[in-house]
Amino acid sequence: MNEIKAKIDDEVATASKTPREILKSIWESAYVLDGRDDINIRRTMARFATLLVNLSEQADTITRENLAMQRKLVRLNWTLVFLTVALFVATVGLLVVAAIQIWHR
Repeated sequence: MNEIKAKIDDEVATASKTPREILKSIWESAYVLDGRDDINIRRTMARFATLLVNLSEQADTITRENLAMQRKLVRLNWTLVFLTVALFVATVGLLVVAAIQIWHR
């Protein structure tokens, strides 16, 4: 039971690390020489983990840029809506003035 609790605590501690810290521990475990024959598999997995971390960071950067652009587009759309409503009100006002002038001739 204590072994399971220790494993859970270890996983929780790992989850609170940054991706770079996790990647460092993956690379450290990939280069451990413990007499097993799977060193190439561990190094390949470490390279793949590096690729995933890099892609994840690039995706985060692009997502932040896209969100900033979307905020600007939303502001632009609301500005266009208010401008359209203002022009519509002005057009209706001018039509009313023109109708009054035609009516009083």
